[in-house]
Amino acid sequence: PTAVPFDGQPLTGEAKGDGYVASRPVAIMINNRSDSRPTRGLSQADLLYEIMVEGGITRFMAVFPNLETLPEVGPVRSARDQFFRLIRPFQALYVHVGRSAITQQYIDDTQYGDLDVNGLNVQIAYRDPAREGSYPTDATAFTNSEKLTSYVTKNSVDMSRALTSPIFDFVDYREPARTLTGDSATSVSIVHSASYRTAFDYDAASNTYLTSLYSRSAGYTPMKDENNGQRIAFANVFVLFTTITQYPYPGGNPHGNPDYKKVDYDFGGVGFYFNGGKVEKIRWSKGPTDYPLLFTDENGNSLKVNDGKSYIGVVSLDEYDNFSYTGSGDATANPVKTNTGDDAAASAAEQAADAADAG
Repeated sequence: PTAVPFDGQPLTGEAKGDGYVASRPVAIMINNRSDSRPTRGLSQADLLYEIMVEGGITRFMAVFPNLETLPEVGPVRSARDQFFRLIRPFQALYVHVGRSAITQQYIDDTQYGDLDVNGLNVQIAYRDPAREGSYPTDATAFTNSEKLTSYVTKNSVDMSRALTSPIFDFVDYREPARTLTGDSATSVSIVHSASYRTAFDYDAASNTYLTSLYSRSAGYTPMKDENNGQRIAFANVFVLFTTITQYPYPGGNPHGNPDYKKVDYDFGGVGFYFNGGKVEKIRWSKGPTDYPLLFTDENGNSLKVNDGKSYIGVVSLDEYDNFSYTGSGDATANPVKTNTGDDAAASAAEQAADAADAG
C-alpha cells in the first residue's frame, strides 16, 4: 500500500487532529518594552519572532494558527518592515496599531490589501481600562477573536487556506524526534542591545526552553502569559545573525529621527538551532519580500526541524560576541558582557517613531 504522506500543522509540524482548521494564520505585533509587560496570549502562539526596533528595544510578532482559537492578545503595537517581510510568505492576517511609512510602502508594493489590519484605521483593538493610568497608552491596546472576526466578516476577507509550512522542513511527527548533533545547550542568552536581552533555560520534563526577559530594574524574570499565568516556552529556538543598521531619515518629524532599523535579509547568514537541550550551527537565507526564510545545515542540506512551537530571534551581528549558551555544566565561548544601556534614550527614540507611525 502507498504510505500516507506527512501532513503536519504548518506552524508546528504536529498532527492536525480532528479539530484542525485550514486557515490563514494571524500575525499580531506585540509591545515588548519593559514597562508594557506582561503580555497576553503568547502561550497560545505557535511562532514568536523577536527583532530590535528603534532605540534598541525589541518587539514581538506572535503568529497564531487561526482566528477561531485566538485568545485575548496584546498589548498590540505598530508594524515594522523587518517583521512584515518575514510574515509575507505566510499570507497571514497581519494585525497592528500604526506602522512606519517604510512598512506601508512594503505593504503597498506587495498589494497586501485587506490582509493588512491597521488598528489606527479600523476598530480591531480596545483599551484595557485596568491598564489605563498605570501603563503607558501604547501598552493598553488588546484584540481578540471577536474583534478580528468582525473585521474579517465586514470586509469579506477569505481566511481559508490549505497552507503548508513556508519555512520549516519538519521531521514527520510519526517518527522519533531528531537528536541534534552539536553541543549540549541547556541555557541560552541573547543580547539584542544594551538593555534588551532574552534568555532560555531547557526544561527536560517538558522538552522545551523556558523564556525569561531582562530589564535593567529587575534583571531576568520569567516570561509569563498574563491571561493564564503560563510560562512562555518553545520546543525550538532559532537565533539568526545579520546586519542591522539605521534607515536614513530625511527629517520632517518634529520629534526627531525615529531611528527605524534596516534589517538585512538579502544575503542570509549564520545562525543557531536549539532543540532538546542541544544546539547546531546553521545557515539561513531569505532574499526578496515574497521569498520565505529558509534554514540549512552547515553543509547546505535542508535543516530538519523537530515539531513544536518555535521562537525566532533576529539579532544584530554587533551583538554576536555577547551571545552565549551553556550546557551540562560547561560554559561555551561568548560570555554575556555587562552593558550600560539608557532606557530613557530608548524611550525617546520610540516616541519619535510613534509620531512618525501615526503620520
